[in-house]
Amino acid sequence: MRGLSTFLMVTACAFAHTPTSFAQEPDAVDAEARDDSLAGSYRLTGVMETASRLLLEADGTYKWMMAVGSLDLYSEGKWTQTNGQVILGPHQFHSDTPVFALGSSFPWDREETTAAYEMEHTRRKNRAKWNCAFLAKGGYYSSSGESIFPKDLPPLEQYKAAAKIERELHDAYKKAIAAYFNRDTSNTDDSPEITARTAKQDWEHSVAFLAESARAAGKTAQYQPPLLPAECLFLSDYTPDYSENDGRANVNWDGGVGIWVNRRERPNARLNIDAEFSFTDGSVEMANSYELGFAFAPAGFERQLQSIKLTLRHDEKEYSSKFDVPTDRNARVYEVRLDNRVFVKPPFDELRLNISGDRLKSADGSRGYYIKGN
Repeated sequence: MRGLSTFLMVTACAFAHTPTSFAQEPDAVDAEARDDSLAGSYRLTGVMETASRLLLEADGTYKWMMAVGSLDLYSEGKWTQTNGQVILGPHQFHSDTPVFALGSSFPWDREETTAAYEMEHTRRKNRAKWNCAFLAKGGYYSSSGESIFPKDLPPLEQYKAAAKIERELHDAYKKAIAAYFNRDTSNTDDSPEITARTAKQDWEHSVAFLAESARAAGKTAQYQPPLLPAECLFLSDYTPDYSENDGRANVNWDGGVGIWVNRRERPNARLNIDAEFSFTDGSVEMANSYELGFAFAPAGFERQLQSIKLTLRHDEKEYSSKFDVPTDRNARVYEVRLDNRVFVKPPFDELRLNISGDRLKSADGSRGYYIKGN
């Protein structure tokens, strides 16, 4: 089955790498005493193009996994035995289960410096896409399609008309920008964005007409785009004149500290992991990995890293771990291993399997059965 062996290997490594704990709740009152002989490893047989494994532990916990085509499913939790059935579920991954493990450390080197500058650029660009969406390519317009540019006038008169139209559309664009940034961001209405994007397009067409008319009249076209907040800089076609003065100092990434989630593997982007770096002098630096799978914070080499606290927020839950790190001036960036089971969407509320000799058969009549053995 494509992908199954990789999935099982990754899952097995996660089990070995991160200790798993389950709340030890008493079995239901009507539950039978658990039959220890049921504990063991099972595999699904009798179902085409589907592979599934089940591990029943003697301590009452289970791990279940299934691969159907390109779909991989996984669940873990407590199993009980009652009325001739093994009952799996519900899926449990408790907030007190460690999801982080600290791996190898690395010095702050050229790779980290390059990645940090790229991270800063990407974050600002993504922020621009979010806050200045009307500047992004594509999207909806509301133009009528009718041309307002006269092209049958003598060159000088056409140039004067073009300059007047450019000023009018410039002012309309400026007002549309103001309305866009003053909009109620909690409202899903996208009309301010459409209006601003349309005004931008109309003004740019007027600039092109002005330039064409100026050349015909032997004049120099003069125009200036409306000012925008600095965060829009990365989407502007008129960099840097299109932006207000950005008074923020550039971050010096010649030295720093950081974490790299699953370094040199498939990056875990879009993870909301807060990293808190504490130093022996009492100072603290914060960073977040939400964009690129790593989190860097500027820190001179003279500061000795003491501990790293990692916090993941996912599905309205918070998972946190703190690691004390050994004294090592060269250890500036730490690889972080993340237990991806925390992201598993429960595949079932419970799964009931009928006990039939040495086999476990689905109580809902599904084909196939689980048989003990590898």
